Amino acid sequence: MQVWKINGGSIAITKNGNFVYTNAFGYADKRKSEPTQTKHLFRIASVSKSITSIAIMKMMEEGRLKLTDTVFGSNRILDNSYYLSSVSDKRILNITVNDLLEHTSGWDRAVPVDGFTHSDPAFFPLHVCEVLKAPNPVGDSTLIKFALLKGLNDAPGKHYAYSNIGYLILGKVIEKLSGMNYETYLMKTIFNPLGITDISLGNNLSSDKKENEVEYSGEALSFSCYGGGALVESQYGGFNVEAMNAHGGWIASAESLAKLLLAVDGFSTSPDLLSPATINSMNNPGSLQPGYAKGWFVNRLNNRWHTGSMDGTSSFVCITGDGYTWTFLFNSRSDNSPAFWKAFDRLPRQCINALPKSNSYVHAAD
Repeated sequence: MQVWKINGGSIAITKNGNFVYTNAFGYADKRKSEPTQTKHLFRIASVSKSITSIAIMKMMEEGRLKLTDTVFGSNRILDNSYYLSSVSDKRILNITVNDLLEHTSGWDRAVPVDGFTHSDPAFFPLHVCEVLKAPNPVGDSTLIKFALLKGLNDAPGKHYAYSNIGYLILGKVIEKLSGMNYETYLMKTIFNPLGITDISLGNNLSSDKKENEVEYSGEALSFSCYGGGALVESQYGGFNVEAMNAHGGWIASAESLAKLLLAVDGFSTSPDLLSPATINSMNNPGSLQPGYAKGWFVNRLNNRWHTGSMDGTSSFVCITGDGYTWTFLFNSRSDNSPAFWKAFDRLPRQCINALPKSNSYVHAAD
């Protein structure tokens, strides 16, 4: 944290189903007046994708959907004129739930669009609203409609390209099939059964931060997503976190995220929320990208993980093949350089190697 100038962080590590280490470091606020505690909540950015995947797999287990189900079109999951009226590329009608989970839907955010160096609409919200004549700040449905209007870069199921918009669509699938708000479904079906009460969707502005939520230190200024031309800290209104819900909108404590990991680790050391067959399906990578399954990066060591990154946020959660889980949450991401992420990748194992060999529980008092 000193090397990378990170204000605050929180960590939780488990081994064989039991907590072996929890602690918090640094400060929860930018003025460095409030020490970080393990109760503090952090934005987790793209770790949210793993949460959405768990919900989709739960729906599959309950028989509400099949991974092969197509998403858009008449008599399909999202048979919605708001979306279908913007479908400019008929290949969109072939996108399946599995394509969205595995980032093979055909959208490639690395391809420039409309003068931007990328095509992820979440990060040019003012332009999206201008194109679609929609009010600011941009809504999640508006982001999806923009992607539908622009069409695909590849045919579904033919190319892997990491996609935020794909997981935003999965959030709408959850809402349609459950008849509930996305957050409500996750609370009722995933978090409440696990006794988790401090994971929720976050808000845009520092004035609207949740109880026990940290402050975020960003690296840039952006025009406010609310319009009006004001320059703001990117992490507080430069993009609409509230519209990122299913792909990047959750906030959580490190301990609660660790409890969620234990509920889907597939090991017999603690009860799982999903059946072994469902967990196996969730962790099974597709043929196009052996390093990514359904909401999780994976490798041959049976490690499953996800990172999260946006202005003011860096996060890293993992379920390891040798029985550990870890959750590392920070309220900054330094300069977002490859060197930072390489160091972050090494950090959890360095911490584990420093634990007492007895794996007795080490907890820092708040």
